[in-house]
Amino acid sequence: MVYQDLPEHVLLTKCSTNDTVAFQTIYDNFKAFVFGIVNARIDDEDDALDITQDIFISLWENRKQLAGIKDFKTYLYVYSRNQVVSAYRKKNIRLKGETYLLERIDQIEHSSEQHLFARELTASIDNAVGMLPETMRNCYTLSKSEGKTNNEIADILQISEKTVRNNVSEALKRLRFYLQRSNPETFLLILSLSLLASYWLRS
Repeated sequence: MVYQDLPEHVLLTKCSTNDTVAFQTIYDNFKAFVFGIVNARIDDEDDALDITQDIFISLWENRKQLAGIKDFKTYLYVYSRNQVVSAYRKKNIRLKGETYLLERIDQIEHSSEQHLFARELTASIDNAVGMLPETMRNCYTLSKSEGKTNNEIADILQISEKTVRNNVSEALKRLRFYLQRSNPETFLLILSLSLLASYWLRS
């Protein structure tokens, strides 16, 4: 039997009955597609390769569910995207454009009244900022919300510019960690829209 010539739904049905050759054929047919989805979202190519492998391992572990899928490519797209969200929540991976977004959180806050998902993210950010140590919170708020320079912040808080820089940098790291754990789906959505908007502005 030449598995490459079999219709997709037949291959999926065979996979669901523990046919490893059928699954290898599915893997060969779709590994580049899945990697493209993951690599478009993950900053490190090795992480993208690992997540791609994890996706196919998960598919095999849940192979009983493959029978009866009508549009496997759409199913695989959604499945892969969800696995990226899961990996982002559980592992220390970086998303493409993540630093770009975190440096521009204040811009999201300005548009929050227009978008439900932005309001949700803003609420998470406010909660995370409220948990920062006082000096760090003040440095972050003066920098990102009020647009003060490091020199201005240093004068206001009577600390050195280096201390301001270190506190703002650490605040961004803590916000990233908090959002990664508490609200990854919304963060990923905002990230995608922010990168898209930046592309439009450059065009």
